[in-house]
Amino acid sequence: MEQLEVDGSYGEGGGQILRTAAAFSVILGRPIHVTRIRSGRKVPGLRQQHASALEILRSLSAGRLEGANIGSTEITFVPGEVKGGRLDFDLGTAASITLVLQAVIPAVALSGARLSLELTGGTDVPWSPTYDYFSKVVRETFSRIGVKFSPKAGRRGYYPRGGGKVSAEVEPCAAVTPLSMAEIPSSHSARLLSRCGRLPRHVAQRQLDSATSTLEAKGIKVAETSLTEEESDSPGSSLLAYDARPGIVVGADSIGSRGKRAEEVGTEAADQFATVCGSGACIDSNLADMVAPILALSKGPSKIRIPQVSLHLDTSLHVARLFTGCEWNAEKDGRSFIVSISPRLANAEHNV
Repeated sequence: MEQLEVDGSYGEGGGQILRTAAAFSVILGRPIHVTRIRSGRKVPGLRQQHASALEILRSLSAGRLEGANIGSTEITFVPGEVKGGRLDFDLGTAASITLVLQAVIPAVALSGARLSLELTGGTDVPWSPTYDYFSKVVRETFSRIGVKFSPKAGRRGYYPRGGGKVSAEVEPCAAVTPLSMAEIPSSHSARLLSRCGRLPRHVAQRQLDSATSTLEAKGIKVAETSLTEEESDSPGSSLLAYDARPGIVVGADSIGSRGKRAEEVGTEAADQFATVCGSGACIDSNLADMVAPILALSKGPSKIRIPQVSLHLDTSLHVARLFTGCEWNAEKDGRSFIVSISPRLANAEHNV
């Protein structure tokens, strides 16, 4: 199949375009040549999580990969057939496990393979979804479109040492189910998960108390709370606020850092969650970035209501269009946007 040229500087110019392109390359069996990788970042080129995701996909598909060294701004990837099985991989330090899973899970599932995967690295680190967001929010939405996986965190990994361990059982997906989530929810409630590792228990409690009071002050009911102390190599913490019910999957997370008070962590996640709810959205913007491109591989049109059209969303759907010829548009409707995705699969050779 003809090699697809992908300009890595398009749109947000970060790792999103590379992860999406690599996943689609495996699913559709199409070689890619990606240039100007992460040119929009202060430190351009591949970071550890990007190189690791590419190497895992190469290994799983018995493919050929060139240029995937740290700092590289250009790679060539020729995928083979995905066999599945089992794979253990250490990302090194606190490289993001969830960003790697974001690419690997749909690539494996939509190739019709079954995989047992264990990754070592960062579970709750800056500029990436926390493990809780991925396991509660992303997993639920992927399941609704037919991409099913079962994750488990055996150990948390915080910056700078990482050392977190996550296992995931990925199931084969025969076809992507279109998604229709565009009706404004009649009500909102929140579930809260507060974690800390190598820190006093009161840190997680203060995060939880702050998030609860912030949400209740905004008229959002807190339906359930959970607080845990985790094993970890470095100290760290996180809080997730989410709502996953028929017609709605929204979430917002925040992580602790040196000099950041526990109350700030709770308030930050709660404020973000309340903003999404206040817009009338059914899916939060970060989730839309991940699920929307996969919907381009479904057999029918999808509609999702989101708070705003991010540059990440435009970037990921741009890549989906390069591979499949899908069409998409976004229309403002009240305080949110309805994104419509129309697949065009006539010229795409794949098995979903």
